[in-house]
Amino acid sequence: TGLKNIAGYFNKSDPFAVVTVRGDNPDNNPSIAGQTEVVYNNLDPRWATLVTVEGYKFGVPFYVEVGVFDFQATKIGKSEKELAQKDVDEGRLITMSESTRNLLRTGKLPYKLMGTALFEVGEVLGQRGNHASKKLQNGGQVFVHIERCRSDGAHGSMDFQLRGLKLANVQKFGRKSSPFFELYRKVESPTGAVWKSVYRSNVVRSDLSPQWKPTRLSLEQVCNGDLDRSMKVIVYDHRRATGNHRIIGEFETTMQGFSESKNNRGDIYEEYGFTLTKNGSPVGHVLVLQANVMLSEASQARLTQMQTKSQRDAHVAAARRPDFVDYLSGGCEISLAVAIDFTASNGNPRKEGTPHYFHPPPSKEFNDYQKAMYAVGSILAKYDSDQLFPVWGFGAKYNNVVRHCFQCGDEAEVQGVEGMMDAYKGVFNSTLRMSFPTVFTEVIRTSADYAEVSQADAEEEGKLSYTILMILTAGNVEDVQATKDELIAASDTPLSIVIVGIGDRDFTAMEFLDDHNPKKDGGRDITKFVKFSDFRSYNKLTEAVLDEIPDQLVDYFFERGIMPPKQVQVEQSDVKVLEADDDERTMNFL
Repeated sequence: TGLKNIAGYFNKSDPFAVVTVRGDNPDNNPSIAGQTEVVYNNLDPRWATLVTVEGYKFGVPFYVEVGVFDFQATKIGKSEKELAQKDVDEGRLITMSESTRNLLRTGKLPYKLMGTALFEVGEVLGQRGNHASKKLQNGGQVFVHIERCRSDGAHGSMDFQLRGLKLANVQKFGRKSSPFFELYRKVESPTGAVWKSVYRSNVVRSDLSPQWKPTRLSLEQVCNGDLDRSMKVIVYDHRRATGNHRIIGEFETTMQGFSESKNNRGDIYEEYGFTLTKNGSPVGHVLVLQANVMLSEASQARLTQMQTKSQRDAHVAAARRPDFVDYLSGGCEISLAVAIDFTASNGNPRKEGTPHYFHPPPSKEFNDYQKAMYAVGSILAKYDSDQLFPVWGFGAKYNNVVRHCFQCGDEAEVQGVEGMMDAYKGVFNSTLRMSFPTVFTEVIRTSADYAEVSQADAEEEGKLSYTILMILTAGNVEDVQATKDELIAASDTPLSIVIVGIGDRDFTAMEFLDDHNPKKDGGRDITKFVKFSDFRSYNKLTEAVLDEIPDQLVDYFFERGIMPPKQVQVEQSDVKVLEADDDERTMNFL
């Protein structure tokens, strides 16, 4: 919205967007994921093209970048008046021609760049409603919304064509309306519904009974594989000069409803279609000429299997198992708690090379405890709105008493990743003395209590909360059986535990943490152990540490019949707008 006009004083920019994927590093070479159609003469474009990206994995950064360009029809030898009447698919082909894509790959696109915005997918998923926004360098801002592609939905396509009949004329002075329609899908939320545009038809000039061009719709992109999802059609009168198209009327149905209302006889009668209304009054009709669903082989096989199962288990209603992203989209917050090993197994913290050694200024090098906290904390902080994290220590002696769980820092919860680092470092300014033994039971019990309280507080607000305890340790646990018992008890709470071995010690004795068998031992499998020195990059470390969390979270809630809350509705004005990326990023977009 609010894009800067760069087309000259007597013209208005015609924006389109290009989406590129940069993967786990914003400086990676980009690959083009997709491009939108052109929205003509409009500095507040609402593109109907959905772009599918693949590669996101919880625990690993995943960057996408949006570049907004000002299209110029003369560059391809066409007139804007001609191009503005095409449907969204044809409009997208204009910007996705092979010659254009080759220019994009070499950074020589002949259109002016209006600005770019880099987004990290995990950060967007961690925001309310999965929305994010960022300013563009040349003015204005871009909004993005992310929705998971359903793996169990209907995959395939629909041949689709509509025709208007006796539409109301909203033009004056003897002129006729030039109708086109937009197809929207419904996104549910606790406070209402949001309609997202997914297709825009061609314009039929000066015709109140227009027959729009046929198209082939992707079921994944249009309704996310849900044939019963609510859809809306709004018919507009095209106003090319201003871009402020006037509504003629609208109706609601589903993709299945389109198919059932298809006019197989070819008769032009109102009873075969939908009544178009505006403010409750009829303003014409829309007939369905084509709505043929073509499922992929895999979807057809799954449908047959479901029908067979339904007939066999006619009285058993089985709920679909949600995915991890379903819970994130519903506002489930992921909280991080950190427990740090201060036992004597770490060695003398003043001696260089020991795990707790702090490199003196001007060095900015982290020790391994700091590296692990920073890497994992930076990932998980994206999914926690209040950015408050408890930091505990264990294995230190205060007043000649060994403490197996004590607070690090002045507050019960510290602010952000930087607060975690400061709380950890501040312990060495206290009177602690490193001691023995290495005991996890108290921090496990404390984190389980914390997880239960967090979930109870979230439930009061209609939300969900799940806690991840990260134990950083340089030693092997002393009492294996007591630790096992505590882990089994904690598995009944919304908690997962990741244990990171710090230093060069042989951690063979910790293998029992990954050997839990729920069928034999009871409880859930909530524990993962990794050795820090096995990983040479932050991304590899966080991927290994967090790779089991999505299944563990879904298992906990789904086994208790707790489904994801409906997706949170967010008004555009509620989305925090981030500052623009620097100019160097803009110049290096492609």
